[in-house]
Amino acid sequence: MTRNEYTPIHIGLLGHIDAGKTAIARCLSEVVSTAGLDKHPQSKKRGITIDLGFTFFPLDEYMITLVDAPGHADLIRSVVSCANIIDLAILVVDAVQGPQVQTGEHLLILDILEIKEVVVLFNKIEMVNPEQISILEGQMKQIMQATRYKTQYKTFNVSAKQNRGFGVVKDYLLTTIKSMKIKRVSETPLHFLFDHHFNKKGFGTILTGTAISGQVKIGDELLILPPKISTRIKSIQKWKENAQFVVAGDRCGIAVTQIDSNRIYRGCFATNEGDKYKKAQIFEIQVEELALFQLGCKFGQSINVNHGMMALNARIFPFYTLQKSGQRYPVAFHPPRSKKKYRAILWLATEEYIRDSDVFLLSRLDLSPKALRIMGSAKIKKVHFNPPLLNKIKMKHGIVTKLNYSPNTVIVEGLAASLKGAQSILNLNAEPPYDKIVSSFGQKGNVEVRVNKTQLNLLSSGQNEVELQLFKDIKLDYSKSYEKIIPQ
Repeated sequence: MTRNEYTPIHIGLLGHIDAGKTAIARCLSEVVSTAGLDKHPQSKKRGITIDLGFTFFPLDEYMITLVDAPGHADLIRSVVSCANIIDLAILVVDAVQGPQVQTGEHLLILDILEIKEVVVLFNKIEMVNPEQISILEGQMKQIMQATRYKTQYKTFNVSAKQNRGFGVVKDYLLTTIKSMKIKRVSETPLHFLFDHHFNKKGFGTILTGTAISGQVKIGDELLILPPKISTRIKSIQKWKENAQFVVAGDRCGIAVTQIDSNRIYRGCFATNEGDKYKKAQIFEIQVEELALFQLGCKFGQSINVNHGMMALNARIFPFYTLQKSGQRYPVAFHPPRSKKKYRAILWLATEEYIRDSDVFLLSRLDLSPKALRIMGSAKIKKVHFNPPLLNKIKMKHGIVTKLNYSPNTVIVEGLAASLKGAQSILNLNAEPPYDKIVSSFGQKGNVEVRVNKTQLNLLSSGQNEVELQLFKDIKLDYSKSYEKIIPQ
């Protein structure tokens, strides 16, 4: 078989720093791609992976691309980028150190982005004894309980230093891939996430990445978003061999007519149907917080958002909907820590191109790497092109001063401070046992409130305090603080 005849499969290689991921990639792989292992100058200087690395090897009828993601706590963006383009994942744990905070974070990212299969490799097995391995297995079992993988993961003991244990890993990967029945979506518009780009004399600009959906061929027009650059495909390579087309699932390099490389960056993508994407900055979302995230969310809080390979800053404004007098009011609130599902307005710092089916990953990277920083996920429910109005609830309290002003009304003072204030609350409904505010009374803010006869009898027994629930507009502003507006 030529390389282009293989079925492409993408496997993420994740794990905490110094677990040995890059060494494992070298043990498994046969070919290093242009965006290979630890090529970044800082990777060599610091001795750690700081960018995605790509290698590949054949496995039966499949061509496996290993996506090596950095394990350093500060580089979580690259882990999310990896999870966006893979079919399954290998999670590497240093058998000496055991699972770390990043082990859990990486698992949760895989879970949120719905990666169905995870294989766990205990590396550096030559440095531990059977009792330590048993402890490791127990620790991983406990961590997995908070994820979808609690009953469907497999562990293997390997040594990258001795190149030992990888034959059985490959056998298991092959069996797993065949059982997954992975389906590619090629009938939809092209969504090509590229992770590296560079200019090459005589070829133009090279974009290397993964086709998430769709298909294109040499000569087709492409649009690069967000910068909105139009270009054309000059040539294509898959696994270092020339090809005529790109189809969903392909890891490839696309040479396009030369463009200004300074205008494109990690997070950009290419498509052949730009009108299928909406450009927006403000979204109504359904949030699903992780059960393990215990810090909660405050109205107006700054958070981090990952969308595809893009890392974005944002503010989040949770709300719930309250129905009152036949109207629906979106009310701003701080969700209690026990509430893990709620609606919110998400306001990105910059505009982003999205599809209706897209999912945002939410995190708090301002927290210590020793704490869980992954908040959860958000599905887009609505796009707003202007900041929507939310409401806050304000309670006003008054006292009945005339109990039998008319057969079914009383006079109340304290709900307003002036005639103008009284007129502003006319026709609003007070809290039971009172009813509608029907008119102002005098010049000092007193009002006439309707009450039926049964309720009047209750009032004569001493229930003479009146409450009025008001809904005040909140105008959202990305740069404004809301600590005093929505108190804890």
